Amino acid sequence: MKKKNVLKIISFLLAFVLTFAGIVHVLDFKYLDSIFKVDSFYELEDNTVDVLVIGSSHAYQGINTAVLWKDFGIAAFNFCGAAQPIWNTYYYLEEALKTQTPKAIILDTYYVHMSDDYTDESTAIKNTYGLKYSSTKGEAIKASFNTEKSGNQYFFSILQYHSRYSDLNKADFYPYQANEAMYKNHKGFYCYFHSDAVPERDLTEIEYYNTFTEKIDYYYRKIFELANSKNIPLIPIAIPFNAENYHQGFFNTAKYVAEEEYGVKFYNFITDYKSAIGLDYTTDFADKQHLNHLGNTKLTTFLGNLLKNEYKVPDRRGDEKYESWEADAEVYYKQLENHQVTKISNLTDYAKVFKNNRYKIIMTSSFPDYEELPEASKLYLEILGKALGITTEEQKTGGMWIFENGKKTYYNDCSQKNFTKAVKLGQYGGIEIRHTEKMFDETETFFVNSIHDNKKEVTVASYGLNIYVYDNFTQSKVDMVALKYSDSTFYR
Repeated sequence: MKKKNVLKIISFLLAFVLTFAGIVHVLDFKYLDSIFKVDSFYELEDNTVDVLVIGSSHAYQGINTAVLWKDFGIAAFNFCGAAQPIWNTYYYLEEALKTQTPKAIILDTYYVHMSDDYTDESTAIKNTYGLKYSSTKGEAIKASFNTEKSGNQYFFSILQYHSRYSDLNKADFYPYQANEAMYKNHKGFYCYFHSDAVPERDLTEIEYYNTFTEKIDYYYRKIFELANSKNIPLIPIAIPFNAENYHQGFFNTAKYVAEEEYGVKFYNFITDYKSAIGLDYTTDFADKQHLNHLGNTKLTTFLGNLLKNEYKVPDRRGDEKYESWEADAEVYYKQLENHQVTKISNLTDYAKVFKNNRYKIIMTSSFPDYEELPEASKLYLEILGKALGITTEEQKTGGMWIFENGKKTYYNDCSQKNFTKAVKLGQYGGIEIRHTEKMFDETETFFVNSIHDNKKEVTVASYGLNIYVYDNFTQSKVDMVALKYSDSTFYR
């Protein structure tokens, strides 16, 4: 009897522990811009990172690990965090060097200008909670939170996320941000593909030095000393952004400390090497703070040549041990291919997009009378018909089509009253096609084969052809374009 009771207690405790662990896993923070990068770092095989990049979002969006791999065979990892202050950068470096011995360390120095000794709570959580429990994490928490005021609550992460039930999404329940193909081999790089013009200022005449806070000065120097103690070359850099005189004063100080006190060359890409990099401030930025795919490719190419020629970083392409870098680079170049789709400006070229086997494409056509269409619109439909296997009758009738693996897999004329069709996209999402009645004016109505994404109508042209492109690999919408029949224009 006693033995049975003991077994029951053990079974209960085991079930409780497993259940509790499952709940903790779901509720735990999984920020893609910080904590997930750390999770990905811990999955790396020891001593495989040849170039370790540390710092803020300037670094993880400015240094393109895919370009480093594809063009140079360099195995790099962006071990960075969003809005990461210098003290967290130091502790990330300390943690990284427990398992990796890189050939070079690139240090993003953006946050040397910080004037406060602590960030906001959210930023501090993002830059500490991903670390495994160790003395390093304990010291990072003490540096990141004012524990004299808050006590020890931040040493126990469950106290911060136990009530985030309302914030849960699919990424909390599935590994790799609910998209294993995209994120299993993640190397810390994140990219924006849109462009935003940024003012280009000449800061070369700014020669004064701004003073670091005591805390910044302490941790900035600790990074140099830790790298020196491990005999690993450190490359401190200032990554281009919409910098002002104020920032340049701090970069001057960062450069002085690096070069005059530690004998380490400082690369200020805001003021120097402009012609070598060739940045265009009208096209190469995503916003005032970050480079986009055009800008980070240019900066990364310069760094790749520097790493190969000056630091003799090896080429790992073809080495089975580094297959995850090849897979990660493939993700970026597929995203880049998706971005190129959004630049196509005519329907004739757009017909080629339908042949991409990664894409699932939903197309709808709405018009009251085919014979009344402008000749140019009829010509476009004829081009698509021949390219995509759409029959003449389908062209004239309109409706909806689905294309997968480069072929037409579904057609419906949508003539049934209140017609709806749910179309599954990826593992967890989908859109819906509806045959809906709309008001033309106060007396006349017309019907539209409309597209609804997440319960919101995204139809571009009520009287026209709408094309919704979805990438099964990235599990994301690629594009939404239309042919407006009234004037035969192709637009987004």
